[in-house]
Amino acid sequence: MTLLGIFNSNLICFIQILINLGFFLLHRLPDLKTVTMNIIYSFIPLLLVLFLSPYCLRAQENETLTLEQAIKLAVNNNPGIELSQADIEISKAGIRQAKSAYYPQISSRLIIPFIGRESGFYLDQLIWDFGRTSNRVKSSKAALESSGFRKDSTRDDLILDTIIAYYTILSDKHIAASLEKRVTEAQKRLERTTSFFESERASELDVTKSEANLSDVKLELSRADNNLELSNFRLKTLMGQEDEFDLKLEDVSGYNKKIFDLKESIDQALGTRPELKEIRAREVSTKANLEVSKKEFYPIVFGRTAYRFEGKGAQTPGFIAGVGVKFPIFEGFSRFGKLQEAKAGIRKVKSEMEVAKANIVSEVKELYLDLEFAEENILVRHKTKESAQKTLVLAQERYRQGRASEVELAEAESLFETSKAKYMQALYTYNINVAKLERAIGGMYEPQQ
Repeated sequence: MTLLGIFNSNLICFIQILINLGFFLLHRLPDLKTVTMNIIYSFIPLLLVLFLSPYCLRAQENETLTLEQAIKLAVNNNPGIELSQADIEISKAGIRQAKSAYYPQISSRLIIPFIGRESGFYLDQLIWDFGRTSNRVKSSKAALESSGFRKDSTRDDLILDTIIAYYTILSDKHIAASLEKRVTEAQKRLERTTSFFESERASELDVTKSEANLSDVKLELSRADNNLELSNFRLKTLMGQEDEFDLKLEDVSGYNKKIFDLKESIDQALGTRPELKEIRAREVSTKANLEVSKKEFYPIVFGRTAYRFEGKGAQTPGFIAGVGVKFPIFEGFSRFGKLQEAKAGIRKVKSEMEVAKANIVSEVKELYLDLEFAEENILVRHKTKESAQKTLVLAQERYRQGRASEVELAEAESLFETSKAKYMQALYTYNINVAKLERAIGGMYEPQQ
């Protein structure tokens, strides 16, 4: 279904054409008399490819796209995953920047004309900063973990959205098919009402009602077709596909019952949800930043080595080396502001954790109840579909015997198609609820690479 797949399909067709053409030319080459004929035959493969490529492309488009294939395409091609990966790379760069304080800091200064010993090369090495750098590194590493968990959450959301979009397309197709049957039924009713009106067995009002009913059903069909087109576009966007091709999806024939224990599901969700892990990582990062803010009140011990040029007022160039202490005295209360900000950040993260836990517990409970209702809905819709199917078989038999009209047959067909669409919708809703619950408890489907 990807561009690569279409290219491979066309390539296979092209190779087959060349093989057949090669055998043909081997038998006919002795009969070619002129160079002109050789040139003409050299264009035959190109012409065949131009004519046959649309057929190969159409065959590729009609292939079935399974749900697993759709998920793989989404995970591999959706730009949201790439965006999350970029955040991870940014966090890795942050760790490198935090560690840079451990290494020597080399600088140079050149003042022309030379004044004193101000011009030269300088090397500073951090000796001890009372934990500033170590806590900055710790905060950066926690930020990297947080970015990784955000990527996991983005991937899980993408998989869930792909599943929903996939089943939405199937549902919209069944809805459109049932509405087409309803349009046929409404047309038959209008034809019968018009016939009765002509024979003075129905009023003009009856004809108007039939026409209005037909218009309403056609409008519903038009809306359903638009919804189907939007659903197709939504799935293509999630899969990162920009090409125009028909999506022939794999339909479901039933449902596999999933059993979940509510308490175990809640416990698993609180232990595995990437959102909670991301908040815990941010809490570690925030606490490390708080330690950095506290250490800002302590001095920094460093060593310096320098080579200074000879200049005005200097006797000779030379090296200097020594240990220094830099102690901040007053910086406009900025250190107090950073400390206050870090403490407030910890309170915020803890509050976010409590809110997230409460929302997850509520979400799991709600989805658990929705899944139970979805299963009951399947059983009810299945019985309705079986009853409608029996009615359709009976109407078809009566119509063959001449005991039922076209309107009665169209009504039975419409009833069966509508009940079938509702039954299939119940199946899709159940599968979507299963995916939502799995996402809520942190056990999202993992596509095989």
